[in-house]
Amino acid sequence: MDKYELPGKLSDDSQPIFFRRTDAKKLFGISPRQLENLAMERKGPPFFRVGKFAIYSVSDFIEWLTSNPVRTTNE
Repeated sequence: MDKYELPGKLSDDSQPIFFRRTDAKKLFGISPRQLENLAMERKGPPFFRVGKFAIYSVSDFIEWLTSNPVRTTNE
C-alpha cells in the first residue's frame, strides 16, 4: 500500500477512533446532555469541534473516564 493510499474498506470489527456525543450513550452509557453539561463546566473529557458537532477521541475519553474512580468501602 502506498504511503498516501487509503484502505478500500475497514474491517467490520474495527473500532472507531472518534465518536459524537450521540454515540456516547451506546458506547459508554453517558447521555449527550450530561456531556454537554460537563463541557460547559469544563469538567468533561477533551473534545474537538467539527462543524456543529463535538467529537471525542476514544482513547482520551477512556483516559478521562478512568482517571478518577470512585472508591467504596466494604463494611
